[in-house]
Amino acid sequence: MLFAYRKFTVIVALLLTIGIALFMTGCTDNTQVKQELLQAVSKQEQIINYRFQGSIELKADASLIGQASPVTATLFALLKDSKIEYKGVSSLEPSRMETTLNVTPNGGSAIAIPVIIKDSKLFFHMPPLNKQDEYMVLPIASGLPAASGANGSADPLKNTGHLTAELTKQLLNGIDPKWLVTAKDQATLQDGTPVKSITIDVNKKNEQAFNDYLKATVIPGLMNSLKTNGLSNAGTLDSLTASLQQIKLHAPSSINLRIDNDGYIREQTWSLVFATGTSTNENKLVWTQTLSEVNQNPAFTQETPAKQKSLDELLRLVKPAPADAGKK
Repeated sequence: MLFAYRKFTVIVALLLTIGIALFMTGCTDNTQVKQELLQAVSKQEQIINYRFQGSIELKADASLIGQASPVTATLFALLKDSKIEYKGVSSLEPSRMETTLNVTPNGGSAIAIPVIIKDSKLFFHMPPLNKQDEYMVLPIASGLPAASGANGSADPLKNTGHLTAELTKQLLNGIDPKWLVTAKDQATLQDGTPVKSITIDVNKKNEQAFNDYLKATVIPGLMNSLKTNGLSNAGTLDSLTASLQQIKLHAPSSINLRIDNDGYIREQTWSLVFATGTSTNENKLVWTQTLSEVNQNPAFTQETPAKQKSLDELLRLVKPAPADAGKK
């Protein structure tokens, strides 16, 4: 009897010790959580077709773009306090995408912009520029290096999964596991799909360390990936690197990824607060995207537009006439 009591006491003491240890470490093996994230990112390359929807909300200060061209400034003025909602279908085999962007400026009405990628061409309808049922058309594969596509293909859509996974890995590979937070309760998507929710949390305690990590590791890695995939030249990369190095993330910021039972990232929400350069004015970006019908061949509904106008035609229309034309 005494032996049984002592054995029970030892077991209770052991369980209490383990419980306290788990409590002190947040009840989570964050190193394992990081590995789960990296595995999910790698698995995104296996996605061949899917339905998607999402939104982007931007609250930005004019200092974000600095000295910009009139066209860039006008576009920024439209988007800087706007909300963009989108939904569509994408496929890699054959390479095709269709979506509709609904841009709602602050205090304004929504502007619908249908977009189609098909047969290595980009089609889009811009209400102020195009007549009804007329689409601008741009070739999107010509002139790209062969290395820019998967398996040497010059088709940019076919490389989307690989490039997205590669860029995301640049963010996660060297991240401190202590910055990861898992949801205590079971999370679900809107359609009821159970998912594991993992958040990269930027708070006052790790804000400086996170920014140091971005500048020293993430940004150089991203630029190298863009160069390797033939998506930018040296001059553009230098300019982009300099711009990204000026950005400082502020707390509270977070990146939430939701992984389903098959290991796919089905939903992600990026909520970022940041300043640029020496400005103390904060900008905020919130991007959410959800995938559904993964590898289930969701149906496309839009055909190749019958009425097309090249971008060159548009540029000729808006190009100002030379000063003193015809004068001697």
